[in-house]
Amino acid sequence: MRICIVGAGIAGCHAAFDLAADHDVTVLDRVGIAAEATGYSAGLVAPTQYYPDRPAIARHANGFFADFDGSHGFEFTERDRLDVVTEAEAETVRSTADELADAGFPVDYLAADEIPDRYPRIRPDGFAGAVRYGDTGWVDPYTYATALKAAAEADGATFEVGVEVENVRLGRTDDHAARTDDHVIRTDDGRYEADAVVLAAGWRTRSLLPGDLEVPIRPYRTQCVVLEPETPLGDSTPTGRIGSEHLYFRPEHNGDLLIGGAHDTIADPRAASTDADESFTLEVAGFAPTFFEGFDDAGLLNGWAGVDTASPDTRPIIDSPVGAPDSLVVATGFNGLGVMTSPVVGPTVRQRLTGEPAPFPAETFAADRFDDVGTDFEYVSTSEV
Repeated sequence: MRICIVGAGIAGCHAAFDLAADHDVTVLDRVGIAAEATGYSAGLVAPTQYYPDRPAIARHANGFFADFDGSHGFEFTERDRLDVVTEAEAETVRSTADELADAGFPVDYLAADEIPDRYPRIRPDGFAGAVRYGDTGWVDPYTYATALKAAAEADGATFEVGVEVENVRLGRTDDHAARTDDHVIRTDDGRYEADAVVLAAGWRTRSLLPGDLEVPIRPYRTQCVVLEPETPLGDSTPTGRIGSEHLYFRPEHNGDLLIGGAHDTIADPRAASTDADESFTLEVAGFAPTFFEGFDDAGLLNGWAGVDTASPDTRPIIDSPVGAPDSLVVATGFNGLGVMTSPVVGPTVRQRLTGEPAPFPAETFAADRFDDVGTDFEYVSTSEV
């Protein structure tokens, strides 16, 4: 089967990685590998935290990162993760932690006074405690994407960057749904023909859908800053999320600290600034010394902002849009969790295109799980999950 994948972010690269061994795969991207949302991400890996109700998905994703570590220059940094909670949240998360532990995951609950003993640079004053995840860590998003690209190319995939897709025309079908014409992908440099098309172009995916096809996604902007503490963070420093503050954090390999957050929906992604806002920088500067030891005089190293794509329930859509043929699949709406969720993309796309079962419940990512395919849904941040 000739498959054309539009988008060379982490989703497109993963689809190519999974399909290239037994299909003719071409990947097109307007800018470059991991050049947009993927490249701006923090690279956090915590699938158990975000898929506690789908343990097979968490196990598959965790297993992929462990197995792929060391391939084509890719490195997975293992590190504990804390989901820091308030008193109002504590009872619910403790129950979830117990259920995950009973299911065999390395998860437990730490009361606030237990946290500094294990992680000396964390001082969770005013919080009840945290769920600790032991199957988590982070990756460098660009290296991860290029490693997947290299593996896909070794199996015969072709990547073409600097090619902007303008539209997709679906092949005609007869009464028995037999294809009588190829799908045509028109670009600023010509056209490509394919038996199947995978649209993995982030927020642009919706505008590339042919005809009146729709998927419920909307763009939003998120921000990160990196702080340099008085003394570098040690190897015991965990990654984490502080949901009540809508912030997440992870240490850098050199001992600096990355803090992200500030999720805001936007009307025009093309006009969005890629610089962190002064207001967000000041928010982080005010919060960091209250939660992290040794940040009273931390320096601001840099900051940036990127545009990602939301779905109504914070989980991606990896499926044929409602009303589309099976040979057109979208992979979009990752809600800032594209890197950690990426291992499900290839098997789910393969299932949609070939019928080969995925090793987890792929219906989790079905397009028809939503009653409405519009874009006016209420945005829900992953900080609230």
